[in-house]
Amino acid sequence: MKLKLTGVIILLIVIIAVLAYINKDTLVEKQQLNNDAIFVVLDKGNEIASYNMDQIITFGENKFKANLKADGKESVEYEYTGVLLKAILEDAGVEFDGKETAIISAIDGYVVAVSIEKLMEDDNVYLAFKREGDWLATREEGGRGPYQMIIRKDKFSQYWCKYAYSVELN
Repeated sequence: MKLKLTGVIILLIVIIAVLAYINKDTLVEKQQLNNDAIFVVLDKGNEIASYNMDQIITFGENKFKANLKADGKESVEYEYTGVLLKAILEDAGVEFDGKETAIISAIDGYVVAVSIEKLMEDDNVYLAFKREGDWLATREEGGRGPYQMIIRKDKFSQYWCKYAYSVELN
């Protein structure tokens, strides 16, 4: 029994090492997008548009309030600044017909699915870059940015995505 368990553990370690090696280039690429504050729009896995911070700001900075509830603590209302995610998608020429969800991906591997209905609601799904007037810091700087997808009408902030770097409609 101990021999089988040891064999399984060694096999899992080898699999993890192989996957880490295979994904190291992807991780470096994602990290560069994060450091350069680039947000990517994908279609069928292919990049169709990318935006830096200056370009995103041209969509019109919106200030909005949203409640952040984290780690079992009481929710706290913050003022965020960002742009509607649908404005970025519209600028990229994304086709919304026949699509059901927007998949927002984060640098750390976290992925959030948002229904197209929520995405298309006015004053709801934002790509934020400031909180309380300060730029969102990157993960390495102890922050939640440079971009954080926030669903303003999600009162428990369960479907937010910090470190956001891409979106794709499915």
